[in-house]
Parts: sequence; structure tokens; C-alpha cells
Amino acid sequence: MKPDVKSQTALSQTANDRVNDHPKEKAVRAILIFLATCLAFLLLQCYSYAHWQEKEVLSYATYMAFLFSPLLGCVLARLITREGFRDGILWPRFLGNGKAYLLALLIPIIAGFLGSILSALFLKEGLTVKLEGGIRAWFLTLLLCFVQLYYVAFITAGEELGWRALLYDKLEILFGTNVAVILGGIAWGIWHFPALYYAGLNFGKDYPGFPFVGILLMCVATVFIGAPLWLVRKMSGSVIPACVFHGVIDSVYVGILPLFLAESATSQSKFQIGIYGFVLPCVIVGIPFWIYLNRLSQNVKSTSGAAFAKSE
Repeated sequence: MKPDVKSQTALSQTANDRVNDHPKEKAVRAILIFLATCLAFLLLQCYSYAHWQEKEVLSYATYMAFLFSPLLGCVLARLITREGFRDGILWPRFLGNGKAYLLALLIPIIAGFLGSILSALFLKEGLTVKLEGGIRAWFLTLLLCFVQLYYVAFITAGEELGWRALLYDKLEILFGTNVAVILGGIAWGIWHFPALYYAGLNFGKDYPGFPFVGILLMCVATVFIGAPLWLVRKMSGSVIPACVFHGVIDSVYVGILPLFLAESATSQSKFQIGIYGFVLPCVIVGIPFWIYLNRLSQNVKSTSGAAFAKSE
């Protein structure tokens, strides 16, 4: 079957236009604006955890502002550099992008079940299906996990409209795909510092090397899971599949994982569950899609180069 010449030409023109519209100088400015915004809210959130926990309204408002700080950083960077949102990244683009949306749903679910299996193996506990209240109650619990996906996807949009809608994109312009995934993942992981340090996110607080080991593990997870997130963003040309993906990740880890692990396993060290149920699945699932992401990027570069040579 011969490749669609028109489609390849259109893709090449899009890639060329993208480079011309976003020179490296503008990319650097956008990154600095974005990171400065995120850092400012990160420090504010740390202060809130340390001093405003008794002030519930103020603490909650600060927390929500922090969650949406990547979105604010993206908006500020795009406005100040005059890039705007001409790329249509906010449009869902359902038509023709079914594969991206399917991956956005399936990859996190696969990671969730893999986390249950790995946790059971390493903790030497059997898998179970908890049926307290009967099978009807179990299905209602499972359904609730998916219903909350819509809420979680809305919250995680505050992150995805920053990380995947701006930072990864600009880093790729400067350094290429692999470095963008690594540096973007590290920045994304460090951004979780307030929750890791003050709230014991994913790993608790009772482990050797707290909080530095937890931060390192979080960065490992965000680097590898960031690859398929960036993949569905690039495949679709929209940030919406990444929002869905991120929402499913959080829903699976918080809601589904405990349903399939014995109580004796979930009551053990939160640090161990964080490694076996979260970090390892992110790495295992992330590797093949990182490879696929590289192939996709190479195909776009080859098509872009061929179109440029032909125009010359």
C-alpha cells in the first residue's frame, strides 16, 4: 500500500511551520516564564502546608491555585511570547484520533492492573476481588472510580495544559524528543514536592532518605509515564487525550488498585506500595511507548526533510 503523499506533505508543512513559528529564542522565553510561574506557586503551596493548614478556606484556595499553576504558566508564556493558541491544542479533535484516545484510556488501566500484580508478587500477598457488601457493591465502587474520572480529568487539565501543552513542546524544539521527555519529566516530578514532603504523596513519610528518595522515585515515574502522555498529545495534536490519560492514572491508582490487593498488602508500608504499585508500572509501561514515540518523531522528521528537499 503506497503512502498518502498529500498527508505526508501536509504533515511536513505542519512540522516546518511549527519550527518557523517557534524559534529557539521564543522557546527559551516561554520555558522561563512557565517555570517561574510554577515555582512561585510551588513556594506558596509549601508555605500554605506549613502555616495555613488550620485556615481551611485559604489552604484549599491555595491548593487549587497550585494545581492549576501549570495552566496559568502556559497561558502567560503563550500571551507574553505572542504565540497564543493558534495551534488549536485545546480542541478535542475526536475525528481521526481514536487511537490516541484509546491509548489514553488503556495504558493507565494496564498500568493499574500491573501495579496490583507486582505489589502482590513482591509483598508475597495474593490478589483478591474484595466483595464486601456483595458483588453489586463492588461494581458500584468500580463505577464510582470511573465516574470520578471526569472530575479528576478536569483537575489534571490544570497540569496537562502546562506540561504537555507547553513545556514538553518547547523542550523538544531545543533538545529533541528524548531530552524533552527526561527534562520535562524531572520538572513535573519536582513540582510534586509540596505533596511529597508535607502530605507523603504516594510513598508516605516513613522511609529511609525522606524526602529525597521519594522525590527521586517520583521523578523516575514521571519521566517514564510522561513518554506515553507526550505520545498521545503528539498523535492527536490536542492536549485533551493527555488530560484523559492523566485522569485515568489518578483514578486507577487511588480507586482501583486497592480493590484487587488483599487488606494485608495495602496495610503494609506505603513506600513499598508506591514502588511496586506506581513507579515500576510507570517504567514498564513507559518504555515501549517511549520507543514508539521516537519512531513517530523520526517519521515526522524524515517526511519533513523530504518535503523540504523537494521544495528546494
